[in-house]
Amino acid sequence: MNIKLKEKTVLFLAPNFFGYEIEIKKKLENFGAKVIYFDERPKNDFFTKAFIRLNLKSIISKRIEDYYKNIVEATKYENIDYLFLIAPETISIKTIVEIKSIHQNIKIFSYFWDSIKNKKTSLDYLDISDKYFTFDSSDTNIDKKIKFLPLFYIKNYENIADTKNELVYDICFIGTVHSDRYKIIKELGKQLKGTNINTSFYFYSPSKILFFFQKLLKKDFRNIKWSEVSFKPLSKSDVIDIIKKSKCIIDIQHPNQTGLTMRTIEILGAKKKLLTTNKEIEKYDFYNKNNIFVFDRNKPKICPDFLIENYEDIDIDIYQKYSLENWIKTIFKGNINE
Repeated sequence: MNIKLKEKTVLFLAPNFFGYEIEIKKKLENFGAKVIYFDERPKNDFFTKAFIRLNLKSIISKRIEDYYKNIVEATKYENIDYLFLIAPETISIKTIVEIKSIHQNIKIFSYFWDSIKNKKTSLDYLDISDKYFTFDSSDTNIDKKIKFLPLFYIKNYENIADTKNELVYDICFIGTVHSDRYKIIKELGKQLKGTNINTSFYFYSPSKILFFFQKLLKKDFRNIKWSEVSFKPLSKSDVIDIIKKSKCIIDIQHPNQTGLTMRTIEILGAKKKLLTTNKEIEKYDFYNKNNIFVFDRNKPKICPDFLIENYEDIDIDIYQKYSLENWIKTIFKGNINE
């Protein structure tokens, strides 16, 4: 699947999300595109994120309006071929229409890495988009225009697979504290106590304010100690280092989502074993019961035999299908003259 992005200009709007937006930008540039990137949100402080996520954008409407007015002004003399939106929730349809009126041949591609069940406002962008992708296959039942495209792994994880690494941990977990994640991990930790299985668990919360209210209002958070949570995300190199040193990685998806998380696809890229609560993974072409163990989030239990067996290689074509390069090719195919 070849695409040509040389001498094409992409206006790329995506949230600041653990550096993935930078990786996507770099890969588009590797294909020859000129990429003009802006954060999809005007700011990344707790209150701005909260107002946007809770659909209370009217409270900060002036800030959003000014932010996008500046983007429209800064790009109006560019010859933009594509508006590429990832997880849009701030940009208004009015602003997209304005961009379309200036760049009349522009194509609009939208990709969502949250399920529509979790974020109903995602559907606001359906009609305005030329292509509309979701990471959650269940979303495709809503409208035939919605296409299913799983997430991707970046080169760093492929590099793990290509090198021999000394294992330090049998099991690791790195993730944001949400829903019942903590409870599940603590239950598994309790079961593993007293065994010779080495573990590394890292819980992250993006805000002390958010965590305070979660502890106050959510039952699953009340037993979480402040000392068990970090409010600073691990650097990309630290995450990669821990995964490199681990035999198995735990992934616990949000209960309202069936799409595979970024962590799941990263572990595929790293050729590591996966312990997951997401039963949907059994429907994917890379599923191998030797490499992936699905457990019940309501009765979490790990099969000891699974930890003993080594990772089993999968077909190279299936493996490469989930790379960032192929992800971009899938989104942009059929729109560029060969």
